[in-house]
Amino acid sequence: MRTHWRVRLGEHAETEEIIALLSTSLAPTTVDAYSGHIDRFARWCARQQDQPSPLPASTATVVRWLVADVVKDDRVRAKSLQPYLSALNRIHRDLEMDEPALGHVVQQVRRAVALRQAGKGRSTQRVYLPPPVVERVLLWALRQEEAELVASLRLRELFRAAVAVVLVFSLFCRGHSGSALRPCDVRASAAGVTVTLDQEKGKRVAGVARTITFPPGAVPGLEELLAKWERAFGLFDAFAVRDDYPSYFSLPHERVAYGADQIDAWLELILGHLGEQAPAGETWSGHSLRKGAASGAGAIDVALFRICYMGGWSIRSAAVHDYIDATCPDTPAARRFFGWLSRR
Repeated sequence: MRTHWRVRLGEHAETEEIIALLSTSLAPTTVDAYSGHIDRFARWCARQQDQPSPLPASTATVVRWLVADVVKDDRVRAKSLQPYLSALNRIHRDLEMDEPALGHVVQQVRRAVALRQAGKGRSTQRVYLPPPVVERVLLWALRQEEAELVASLRLRELFRAAVAVVLVFSLFCRGHSGSALRPCDVRASAAGVTVTLDQEKGKRVAGVARTITFPPGAVPGLEELLAKWERAFGLFDAFAVRDDYPSYFSLPHERVAYGADQIDAWLELILGHLGEQAPAGETWSGHSLRKGAASGAGAIDVALFRICYMGGWSIRSAAVHDYIDATCPDTPAARRFFGWLSRR
């Protein structure tokens, strides 16, 4: 791309800045995902006897790749193909080439793959995480003694996972928005606990960040949990400076920014420790936290505009309804986490 745009723009004072801007027009997580898909496509082309061109690619080559590699043995579901197609279209569009992963043939192949996969039975579904399960995680974490957290790395990792799960659930947020929280994003004051969601999908590029404040006592146990986490961190390393760490969930020996799927690992870790499992044939993931929060709030009749605000959905969008499972029951746990949002 740099070579292409340097030729297109010519040698001018603004050329390097324009190229730098173009190279950062996608979010880092999108860059990583698209890069992986493009690399996979290029390597597949290189392995073929006829050596089809990956750039520019033809629609025929894209369709061959989908069938021979991406959906082979149903490794990727038809409904999950769009990022693969978008990656190829984006690099072609950036280089001012015709986009190959579009049109009638591509859409019909996607439809046929979906029908074939449906004929083999549905795949495991990510279902909502019930509020009582998250409440159990919260109560377990509140019972942990700080001295024992200092003594055991394994216990600290479990405790960290519990804090992350409870906070992300309470915030209705995407896994990446939660795991990307920094120490400066979570603040306690007389107003309660204020959280700035600075890494939300679709909002950071607009230069805005939503702020959610939990009034004192809004979620019983949440303030105590976060205070214990922050106190315990200080006990781990008396010389640690929290704001130097890239993540609110960093342990003292870690200085890493966590990826979009980190919440999945934390959820699996703490639920495995507590012996909690999704219903047979279903699965719980970081996405289930967001779905569980919306479903739990809906179960206790929290107003839709409040659910939309907490989850970052537009009140005019139908997307929020995909997250609210109408079968989620009204439970004391749902009221514990979301009762503060109900109209009084």
